[in-house]
Amino acid sequence: MKIENIREVKTRFSRYVKELPKSGSVLITKNGRPCAALVPVTEDTDLEALALSQNKSFWKIIDDAIERGRKKGFVSLASLLDAAPRLPADFPKRIRDRRPERVKPL
Repeated sequence: MKIENIREVKTRFSRYVKELPKSGSVLITKNGRPCAALVPVTEDTDLEALALSQNKSFWKIIDDAIERGRKKGFVSLASLLDAAPRLPADFPKRIRDRRPERVKPL
């Protein structure tokens, strides 16, 4: 991750945006303190997850739910995963074998 002053980014904004896929994220500082970030967006970027990761009210809901679970004795996700039945090693292959042929567009 690059760290750049806001003046530098403002002066060469187009260049920074163009180089994002290659260089990665840029942390922008103002008076030496972080104030913003430029993040590359690709086909693999989950924009909803990116937006939620910055939403304080979303994280408050998550934290409150976890706390309620602790107080009421809910089962942890880790214990559910430990108790889950294991899929056979060839499971993905069996699904792939049953998938119908793709239909070619007209």
